[in-house]
Amino acid sequence: MSNSIAGHLCQRCATRNRLGNARVKEQDCELCKGLFLSVPVLAQQLVEKMKHVGGENSTFAVGTKVPKPIETTEELIWEQTDLSNAEALKAELNREIGKYVERHSNFTFDPKEPHIRATIDPSGQHIHLAVRPVFIFGKYKKKLQMRQTKKEGSPEQSVEALIEKHMITATKGMKVTLHGAGREDIDAFMLGSGRPFVAEIHKPAIRRVNWKDVEKKINKSNEGIEVVGLRPTDRQTIEVIKGARFDKTYEVVMEIDRPIIQKELKKIKPVRLFQRTPIRVSNRRADLVRKRRIKEIRSELIDGNHIKLEMTTEAGTYVKEFISGDEGRTNPSVSSIIGRKAKCVKLTVTKIHSEWLEDFW
Repeated sequence: MSNSIAGHLCQRCATRNRLGNARVKEQDCELCKGLFLSVPVLAQQLVEKMKHVGGENSTFAVGTKVPKPIETTEELIWEQTDLSNAEALKAELNREIGKYVERHSNFTFDPKEPHIRATIDPSGQHIHLAVRPVFIFGKYKKKLQMRQTKKEGSPEQSVEALIEKHMITATKGMKVTLHGAGREDIDAFMLGSGRPFVAEIHKPAIRRVNWKDVEKKINKSNEGIEVVGLRPTDRQTIEVIKGARFDKTYEVVMEIDRPIIQKELKKIKPVRLFQRTPIRVSNRRADLVRKRRIKEIRSELIDGNHIKLEMTTEAGTYVKEFISGDEGRTNPSVSSIIGRKAKCVKLTVTKIHSEWLEDFW
């Protein structure tokens, strides 16, 4: 190692890199540049900022951004020493700040799942705090026509907004992001056991919540939604439900342009489909042809011009287009099978086949 560097390290940096005794004071150190002298000031600033977050956010972790010249000098030292015995300056700095905060506040250091994660830039003495969200799993039922998630600038009601209202009250959080296991159309109903979702509550002040009570309040609000099974979960569950492909069972009421008799309904059977991206979503979805399957289907004549269908479909099936044919983009379709123009007038999801999710817990 260059003697010019080795000869200008403080005791802290010499010890950390297993280089013997110190040669200089911390403020003159060629490596840390006296950075550790600012630990009390940085730690106290961190305590004050975390107090401002408040509530039940009582655990923290620290990460620091070390100036580039320091990193370069440290790498030069490591090139000429045993890496297995060297500790990064950043690691010691994080530890020292954390120890100081614990000694001078009621906050507890938790490197794995802290309520507050602090990122500190010592050179500019800038501190950024990220508050860990609360994640709540549940299932929702939608009994009125509405959006699943909020649309910025729109007065339209949504499942997300109705759930958010009650969860923000309970946690004093900033906002809620609803992550659903798929979605249904605005004009479709979601009944049965409900659609799985995770509500991500941003910047909560309160973390210990009786979610059964929140569930009851949402369901008593009589706003067109119902939730079941609210319980805490983690971010991983979002990935699970967003990546899963659930078969679904629907109840469809369709209208046809010419009367039909019961005998003709026997033509409507389980079938494999080729579905080109529907016209109604072609502006936001890739133009592809997808293979899908109607796994089960039962038909019932309501009157000469209206038919009720109960069907179980493979994940990703466009049900409305299976009824109408979507100008030939879905083939075959109910319309092509019975030889009549058909359209969906009421669509209800009655079951999402997500039973395996229970095993995930």
